[in-house]
Amino acid sequence: MGSLFNFNKEGKGVTKEDVAAETPLKRFFVEFVHRFWQLILLNLLYVVACIPIITVGPATAAMNYVCRNFSQAKPVFFFPDFIEKCKEHFKQGLAVWMIQLLTGGLLVFAFLGWTDSAFQVSGGLRTAAVVVILVFAYLLICSSFYIYPMMVSFDLTVKQLIRNSVILAMTQLWRNLVILVVLGILVVVSFLFWPLTFPVLLFLAFTLMAYVSNSLVFPVLKRLVATPSDASESSDQSAE
Repeated sequence: MGSLFNFNKEGKGVTKEDVAAETPLKRFFVEFVHRFWQLILLNLLYVVACIPIITVGPATAAMNYVCRNFSQAKPVFFFPDFIEKCKEHFKQGLAVWMIQLLTGGLLVFAFLGWTDSAFQVSGGLRTAAVVVILVFAYLLICSSFYIYPMMVSFDLTVKQLIRNSVILAMTQLWRNLVILVVLGILVVVSFLFWPLTFPVLLFLAFTLMAYVSNSLVFPVLKRLVATPSDASESSDQSAE
């Protein structure tokens, strides 16, 4: 039982040859089973770290760093690395979170305004406005799949993070769809069976989503965003 809570001890892991021989789908399930209890503990840590609302951005960045390494079968000590990445990406995480919060609030306000029956506009204009709002909402949600993994993987400014994440949200349609389906299932099940699903949110939901999204988006980030220096650094970390 003691080894379960030894945050600084890695398991036996896998060799580079084992990882190279695995398909992405096989690695997804192998690593998920291997890291299952760590994902639960990481989810609890993330929930606690998000209690001060201002820390949601940095905590999300740190969670994505750990889940990125989990999904790529890279070594990581999730408790100390989570704390370190929270500190390292505090400013960027806070800035991105504030932008997301403000943008999301404006979109909700706009949607409620344009769908209010008291707002006297033509049906065609109302429909067009709602469609535009929904498109922006889609981009906001899907860009979040990419922005935090990029934040913890590459040396980019907030402006570059936002630009790249929006471009990826517009172009990586099938990846977005898969992640949205998983997210939608979690949300629908949580609402339908609330409060029975509260333990799922507390113990697994957030890290499960981060694990799924990083498994899908990190390969494309390495291909489209990484610079030669990023690739070299990634190789060095894998060799550790």
